[in-house]
Amino acid sequence: MATDDSAKRQKGNNDDETLAAIYKGLNQDQLMRMFKLDHRTVKKRIFESGVKPVGTFHGADLYAVHEIAPYLVKPVFDVETYIKKMSHDELPKHLTKEFWAGLRSKQDYEEKAGLLWRTETVVEKVGELMKLVKMSALLMNDAVERQTELSDRQKGIIKTLTHGMLADLMNRIGENFKAPEDVEREEEVNNEEL
Repeated sequence: MATDDSAKRQKGNNDDETLAAIYKGLNQDQLMRMFKLDHRTVKKRIFESGVKPVGTFHGADLYAVHEIAPYLVKPVFDVETYIKKMSHDELPKHLTKEFWAGLRSKQDYEEKAGLLWRTETVVEKVGELMKLVKMSALLMNDAVERQTELSDRQKGIIKTLTHGMLADLMNRIGENFKAPEDVEREEEVNNEEL
C-alpha cells in the first residue's frame, strides 16, 4: 500500500509541477521534450521569434507556452489560406506596403480578365440599361394607349405608375452606387500608408 500512496503522491507532484510549468513558463529543455525537437532547433526558433522570457528558474529562462508554441510547431493549416483570411491590420508593418501592392496587382489582373469592373464602368453600363428600361416602359405605355380604349383616368394611372417605377429605379441605382463614408476614409488611410 505504501508504494501505491507514494506513486499517487509522485504523480500528483508531477501534475502540479507540470501545471506550474505551463502557467509560469517552460525552459528550453522542457520545450524540447514537449514539442519533440532537438536543442539547436528550439534555441534557434526562440532566438528568431523574438519572444521574451517571462521569468527564470534556477538560472534558466522560462517562456510562456502560448507565446512560444506558434514558433515551435508546424502549422496544421494552409498558410496561404490563413494569410488570405488575415486582416491587413494583423500584418507586420513592413508587409503592409507589399500587401496593398499585391492587392492592386490582383485587381489589375482581374480587371484585364473582365472579372472586376471599375465603378465608373458599372455606373455607365447600368445607365445604359436604365435608358433601355425607360424607353421600353414609355413605349409600353404608348402601346397600351393605342391598342385599348382607356379613359383619361386609366391613362393617368398607368402613366403615374410607369413614371413612379422609373423614379424608384433611378433612386435605387443612386443609393447602390453611393460609396459608404467608412470605405472612403479607409481608402484615404491606405493611400497615406503607401
